[in-house]
Amino acid sequence: MTQGAHEPTNRPKPGTELEPRLYAVVANFQPAIGLSKGIYAFAAAISDYLEAQTVTFNPNQWVFSQPLGGHNANSSIQLAVNQTAIQFEVAYPTNYRLEWVMNKCKMILQVFGDAFKPNILMNSVAKVSGTMEIDGDARQFLVKHITSADPQRLSILKRPIHGFGIRIVSPPYEKKVKKGKKTVTEPVPWSVDFKAESLLEDPAKLYLEAEAVWPVMAAWSESKIPDEIVGRLKTTSDFLGNDAIAFLQNPTTGDET
Repeated sequence: MTQGAHEPTNRPKPGTELEPRLYAVVANFQPAIGLSKGIYAFAAAISDYLEAQTVTFNPNQWVFSQPLGGHNANSSIQLAVNQTAIQFEVAYPTNYRLEWVMNKCKMILQVFGDAFKPNILMNSVAKVSGTMEIDGDARQFLVKHITSADPQRLSILKRPIHGFGIRIVSPPYEKKVKKGKKTVTEPVPWSVDFKAESLLEDPAKLYLEAEAVWPVMAAWSESKIPDEIVGRLKTTSDFLGNDAIAFLQNPTTGDET
Protein backbone atom coordinates (compact mmCIF):
# COMPACT_ATOMS: atom_id res chain seq x y z
CA MET A 1 0.00 0.00 0.00
CA THR A 2 1.29 3.45 -0.88
CA GLN A 3 2.56 5.33 2.17
CA GLY A 4 -0.04 7.78 3.43
CA ALA A 5 -2.88 6.20 1.44
CA HIS A 6 -6.29 6.48 3.08
CA GLU A 7 -7.60 3.30 4.67
CA PRO A 8 -11.41 3.22 4.31
CA THR A 9 -13.30 2.97 7.60
CA ASN A 10 -16.42 1.50 5.98
CA ARG A 11 -18.47 3.80 8.21
CA PRO A 12 -20.52 6.94 7.54
CA LYS A 13 -18.28 9.85 6.61
CA PRO A 14 -17.88 12.36 9.48
CA GLY A 15 -20.53 15.06 9.29
CA THR A 16 -22.50 13.27 6.60
CA GLU A 17 -26.22 13.95 6.45
CA LEU A 18 -29.15 12.34 4.71
CA GLU A 19 -29.53 13.45 1.10
CA PRO A 20 -33.28 13.13 0.44
CA ARG A 21 -34.52 11.13 -2.52
CA LEU A 22 -38.24 11.03 -1.89
CA TYR A 23 -40.94 12.69 0.21
CA ALA A 24 -44.37 11.09 -0.16
CA VAL A 25 -47.76 11.27 1.54
CA VAL A 26 -50.84 9.13 0.95
CA ALA A 27 -54.24 9.85 2.50
CA ASN A 28 -56.97 7.23 2.16
CA PHE A 29 -60.56 8.36 2.50
CA GLN A 30 -64.21 7.35 2.24
CA PRO A 31 -66.65 7.46 0.56
CA ALA A 32 -65.29 7.02 -2.95
CA ILE A 33 -65.38 10.09 -5.20
CA GLY A 34 -66.31 10.35 -8.87
CA LEU A 35 -63.55 11.23 -11.33
CA SER A 36 -65.49 11.19 -14.60
CA LYS A 37 -65.45 15.00 -14.78
CA GLY A 38 -64.03 18.07 -13.09
CA ILE A 39 -60.35 17.52 -13.80
CA TYR A 40 -59.78 20.89 -15.47
CA ALA A 41 -61.47 22.80 -12.66
CA PHE A 42 -59.34 20.93 -10.12
CA ALA A 43 -56.16 21.51 -12.14
CA ALA A 44 -56.93 25.23 -12.18
CA ALA A 45 -57.63 25.22 -8.43
CA ILE A 46 -54.22 23.68 -7.60
CA SER A 47 -52.25 25.64 -10.21
CA ASP A 48 -50.83 28.03 -7.60
CA TYR A 49 -49.13 25.06 -5.91
CA LEU A 50 -48.46 22.63 -8.75
CA GLU A 51 -47.74 23.75 -12.33
CA ALA A 52 -48.51 20.46 -14.04
CA GLN A 53 -46.82 19.95 -17.39
CA THR A 54 -48.20 16.44 -17.78
CA VAL A 55 -51.78 15.45 -16.94
CA THR A 56 -53.21 11.97 -17.42
CA PHE A 57 -56.70 10.99 -16.47
CA ASN A 58 -59.35 8.32 -16.66
CA PRO A 59 -62.49 7.60 -14.60
CA ASN A 60 -60.37 5.85 -11.95
CA GLN A 61 -57.33 8.12 -11.54
CA TRP A 62 -55.96 11.60 -12.24
CA VAL A 63 -52.19 12.19 -12.31
CA PHE A 64 -50.51 15.62 -12.42
CA SER A 65 -46.73 15.91 -12.89
CA GLN A 66 -44.36 18.88 -12.67
CA PRO A 67 -40.60 18.61 -13.31
CA LEU A 68 -38.52 20.61 -10.82
CA GLY A 69 -35.32 20.98 -12.81
CA GLY A 70 -31.99 21.21 -11.05
CA HIS A 71 -29.04 18.84 -11.42
CA ASN A 72 -31.22 15.71 -11.36
CA ALA A 73 -33.40 15.14 -14.41
CA ASN A 74 -35.78 12.99 -12.32
CA SER A 75 -36.59 15.76 -9.82
CA SER A 76 -40.35 16.22 -9.92
CA ILE A 77 -43.65 16.67 -8.10
CA GLN A 78 -46.45 14.23 -8.78
CA LEU A 79 -50.01 14.30 -7.51
CA ALA A 80 -52.26 11.28 -8.00
CA VAL A 81 -55.95 11.21 -7.12
CA ASN A 82 -57.99 8.03 -7.31
CA GLN A 83 -61.45 7.22 -6.03
CA THR A 84 -60.37 6.56 -2.43
CA ALA A 85 -56.88 8.05 -2.05
CA ILE A 86 -54.78 11.12 -2.76
CA GLN A 87 -50.99 10.81 -3.06
CA PHE A 88 -48.44 13.63 -3.12
CA GLU A 89 -44.85 12.77 -4.04
CA VAL A 90 -41.66 14.80 -4.51
CA ALA A 91 -38.77 12.88 -6.07
CA TYR A 92 -35.13 13.98 -5.74
CA PRO A 93 -35.91 17.19 -3.83
CA THR A 94 -32.22 18.10 -3.49
CA ASN A 95 -32.81 21.84 -3.87
CA TYR A 96 -36.02 21.98 -1.83
CA ARG A 97 -36.42 22.00 1.93
CA LEU A 98 -38.92 19.75 3.68
CA GLU A 99 -40.90 22.80 4.83
CA TRP A 100 -41.41 23.80 1.19
CA VAL A 101 -42.68 20.30 0.36
CA MET A 102 -44.98 20.25 3.39
CA ASN A 103 -46.50 23.63 2.54
CA LYS A 104 -47.29 22.59 -1.03
CA CYS A 105 -48.80 19.33 0.18
CA LYS A 106 -50.92 21.13 2.78
CA MET A 107 -52.29 23.65 0.28
CA ILE A 108 -53.18 20.92 -2.21
CA LEU A 109 -54.90 18.86 0.50
CA GLN A 110 -56.97 21.89 1.45
CA VAL A 111 -58.01 22.46 -2.17
CA PHE A 112 -58.82 18.75 -2.51
CA GLY A 113 -60.96 18.80 0.64
CA ASP A 114 -62.89 21.84 -0.52
CA ALA A 115 -63.44 20.36 -3.99
CA PHE A 116 -64.46 16.80 -3.09
CA LYS A 117 -65.50 17.01 0.57
CA PRO A 118 -64.50 13.48 1.64
CA ASN A 119 -66.13 12.42 4.89
CA ILE A 120 -63.58 10.24 6.66
CA LEU A 121 -59.79 10.07 6.62
CA MET A 122 -59.31 6.31 6.91
CA ASN A 123 -55.54 6.29 7.39
CA SER A 124 -52.44 7.98 6.04
CA VAL A 125 -48.92 6.99 5.02
CA ALA A 126 -45.74 9.07 5.00
CA LYS A 127 -42.59 7.90 3.26
CA VAL A 128 -39.11 9.41 3.25
CA SER A 129 -35.98 8.02 1.60
CA GLY A 130 -32.46 9.22 0.99
CA THR A 131 -28.79 8.29 0.83
CA MET A 132 -25.72 8.65 3.04
CA GLU A 133 -22.05 8.68 2.06
CA ILE A 134 -19.97 5.81 3.40
CA ASP A 135 -16.19 6.01 3.68
CA GLY A 136 -15.62 2.79 1.81
CA ASP A 137 -18.25 0.12 1.17
CA ALA A 138 -21.81 0.27 2.50
CA ARG A 139 -22.09 -3.51 2.30
CA GLN A 140 -19.13 -3.96 4.63
CA PHE A 141 -20.55 -1.30 6.95
CA LEU A 142 -23.85 -3.17 7.30
CA VAL A 143 -22.33 -6.65 7.51
CA LYS A 144 -19.45 -5.95 9.90
CA HIS A 145 -20.49 -2.94 11.97
CA ILE A 146 -24.30 -3.20 12.12
CA THR A 147 -25.05 -6.92 12.07
CA SER A 148 -21.63 -8.15 13.30
CA ALA A 149 -21.91 -10.99 10.81
CA ASP A 150 -18.91 -12.95 9.63
CA PRO A 151 -18.51 -12.02 5.94
CA GLN A 152 -17.23 -15.54 5.28
CA ARG A 153 -20.71 -16.92 6.04
CA LEU A 154 -22.00 -15.22 2.88
CA SER A 155 -19.66 -17.43 0.84
CA ILE A 156 -22.11 -20.28 1.47
CA LEU A 157 -24.39 -18.62 -1.08
CA LYS A 158 -21.69 -19.21 -3.71
CA ARG A 159 -22.62 -15.90 -5.28
CA PRO A 160 -21.01 -12.43 -5.34
CA ILE A 161 -22.90 -10.01 -3.08
CA HIS A 162 -23.99 -6.95 -5.04
CA GLY A 163 -26.30 -5.58 -2.32
CA PHE A 164 -26.89 -6.11 1.40
CA GLY A 165 -29.42 -4.61 3.75
CA ILE A 166 -31.44 -4.77 6.95
CA ARG A 167 -35.13 -4.16 7.63
CA ILE A 168 -36.73 -3.24 10.95
CA VAL A 169 -40.52 -3.03 11.38
CA SER A 170 -41.91 -1.37 14.50
CA PRO A 171 -45.65 -1.39 15.35
CA PRO A 172 -47.67 1.24 17.19
CA TYR A 173 -46.97 1.14 20.91
CA GLU A 174 -47.42 2.96 24.21
CA LYS A 175 -44.63 4.83 25.94
CA LYS A 176 -44.27 6.15 29.47
CA VAL A 177 -43.47 9.85 29.87
CA LYS A 178 -42.97 12.10 32.86
CA LYS A 179 -45.54 14.84 33.39
CA GLY A 180 -44.66 16.75 36.51
CA LYS A 181 -44.37 14.26 39.32
CA LYS A 182 -46.43 11.64 37.51
CA THR A 183 -45.55 9.04 34.90
CA VAL A 184 -48.28 8.62 32.34
CA THR A 185 -48.75 6.35 29.33
CA GLU A 186 -49.07 7.93 25.90
CA PRO A 187 -49.89 6.14 22.64
CA VAL A 188 -47.55 6.30 19.67
CA PRO A 189 -50.20 5.48 17.05
CA TRP A 190 -47.98 4.85 14.03
CA SER A 191 -45.95 1.95 12.71
CA VAL A 192 -42.71 2.32 10.78
CA ASP A 193 -40.98 0.09 8.25
CA PHE A 194 -37.28 1.05 8.16
CA LYS A 195 -34.75 -0.18 5.60
CA ALA A 196 -31.00 0.38 5.33
CA GLU A 197 -29.38 -1.06 2.23
CA SER A 198 -26.26 -0.59 0.16
CA LEU A 199 -27.19 1.47 -2.88
CA LEU A 200 -27.11 -0.88 -5.87
CA GLU A 201 -25.82 1.74 -8.31
CA ASP A 202 -23.12 2.97 -5.90
CA PRO A 203 -21.93 0.70 -3.05
CA ALA A 204 -20.17 3.67 -1.44
CA LYS A 205 -23.62 4.98 -0.49
CA LEU A 206 -26.20 3.74 1.97
CA TYR A 207 -29.87 3.86 0.95
CA LEU A 208 -32.28 4.60 3.80
CA GLU A 209 -36.07 4.47 3.76
CA ALA A 210 -38.80 4.89 6.36
CA GLU A 211 -42.46 4.27 5.60
CA ALA A 212 -44.80 5.15 8.45
CA VAL A 213 -48.50 4.30 8.67
CA TRP A 214 -51.13 5.98 10.86
CA PRO A 215 -54.16 3.62 11.00
CA VAL A 216 -56.22 6.39 12.57
CA MET A 217 -59.69 7.39 11.39
CA ALA A 218 -60.85 11.01 11.64
CA ALA A 219 -63.50 13.29 10.21
CA TRP A 220 -61.98 14.99 7.16
CA SER A 221 -64.11 18.06 7.81
CA GLU A 222 -61.92 18.91 10.78
CA SER A 223 -59.82 21.93 9.77
CA LYS A 224 -56.65 20.39 11.26
CA ILE A 225 -56.62 17.35 8.95
CA PRO A 226 -54.21 18.81 6.32
CA ASP A 227 -51.87 19.94 9.11
CA GLU A 228 -51.96 16.50 10.72
CA ILE A 229 -51.25 14.69 7.45
CA VAL A 230 -48.24 16.84 6.50
CA GLY A 231 -47.06 16.81 10.13
CA ARG A 232 -46.76 13.05 9.81
CA LEU A 233 -44.31 13.57 6.95
CA LYS A 234 -42.10 15.58 9.32
CA THR A 235 -42.42 12.91 12.01
CA THR A 236 -41.23 10.29 9.52
CA SER A 237 -38.40 12.53 8.28
CA ASP A 238 -37.27 13.16 11.87
CA PHE A 239 -37.28 9.43 12.61
CA LEU A 240 -35.14 8.69 9.55
CA GLY A 241 -32.82 11.69 9.87
CA ASN A 242 -32.35 11.47 13.64
CA ASP A 243 -33.22 8.15 15.28
CA ALA A 244 -32.36 5.82 12.39
CA ILE A 245 -29.11 7.59 11.58
CA ALA A 246 -28.14 7.67 15.26
CA PHE A 247 -28.67 3.89 15.32
CA LEU A 248 -26.44 3.46 12.28
CA GLN A 249 -23.70 5.82 13.44
CA ASN A 250 -23.44 4.25 16.89
CA PRO A 251 -23.39 0.47 16.48
CA THR A 252 -23.04 -1.38 19.77
CA THR A 253 -21.19 -4.41 18.45
CA GLY A 254 -18.72 -5.82 20.91
CA ASP A 255 -16.23 -7.67 18.74
CA GLU A 256 -15.39 -5.34 15.88
CA THR A 257 -11.90 -5.38 14.44
